Amino acid sequence: MSLRPSNSILLLLAVALFWSPLPAAEIYKEDPGPYEVTTLNKVVLTDPEQERDVTLRVIFPKGEGPFPLVAYSTGMFCVPQLYDRILTHWASHGYVVIQPNHLDSPNNEESLKPAQYDIVLASRARDMGFILDYLDEIAAAAEIEGRIDASRAAISGHSFGAVISMIKTGLYVKEYYKGPWGDPYDDRFDVAVLMSGVGYGMKEIEDNAFEGLRKPLIATGGSNDVGRVNPGGMTGTEWRMQPFLLAPIEGDNYSVITEGTDHYMGGLICNDKMGGEPDYEAVRVVRAMTTAFLDAYIKDDAQAMDYLRATDLSASTNGYARLRQR
Repeated sequence: MSLRPSNSILLLLAVALFWSPLPAAEIYKEDPGPYEVTTLNKVVLTDPEQERDVTLRVIFPKGEGPFPLVAYSTGMFCVPQLYDRILTHWASHGYVVIQPNHLDSPNNEESLKPAQYDIVLASRARDMGFILDYLDEIAAAAEIEGRIDASRAAISGHSFGAVISMIKTGLYVKEYYKGPWGDPYDDRFDVAVLMSGVGYGMKEIEDNAFEGLRKPLIATGGSNDVGRVNPGGMTGTEWRMQPFLLAPIEGDNYSVITEGTDHYMGGLICNDKMGGEPDYEAVRVVRAMTTAFLDAYIKDDAQAMDYLRATDLSASTNGYARLRQR
């Protein structure tokens, strides 16, 4: 009996040795943009309404502009710098990004005090309005006067920061949690970019909270995300996608879900000690799709809008990511 392998077996061995999955196709502006980026970590201004100094991070493209603004709110107790993989990408494509260090920020010299927990939501919301109220002063301190276009402004955030972004674009908050600064809704923000948003169940929001969402939004999250509040029979991912599902603005709501991604993208955002393995593919997809959304809705870029409404993201990422519109 001959032990020489047949031609068919040799062919199968060759396939096994040399076959690999097709690489993911290029997606929207996944590479850094044309602008060199500068980051200032300590721009400090006093907010007279809160009677406290607010330290801001300002991330901006080197160019004449004026550039649209993205105000970014981190997750609770999250390190602001750990979002730079996404924020500097936006800046490289022509956006000025401003991050306040909220009361709970690890960058602050003093930690959040127990007595401040009930006002942290209102303080965070005020921080985001403060950015627009004092944008000229912030630009002067950063030496970028005339390079921010306040008429084109997005708000964005992760986790609790996504809650703040939702509140600033209309999510109804119970009166007790509004704090002394009045209605936190801010019509100056044109859209919301939500990373791991929330659904019903937070004590701070009204029963009909999502009916108040009034601006186009994109919600991103992973299939291994968790619900921080009892999601009522939903998976964590389904709970995180409630803003996309419940916002009453028809046709301008988008969701992006990446397969296997946890709340921290494996420690690449928020907290580098949390999550599983680093998920660089999630970063690639989220920054590309959020850039497409910002370009479409903030820069009125027709090609970006066409991409959002026509692309098959699942095919482009070999099933790793799914894009939906409603």
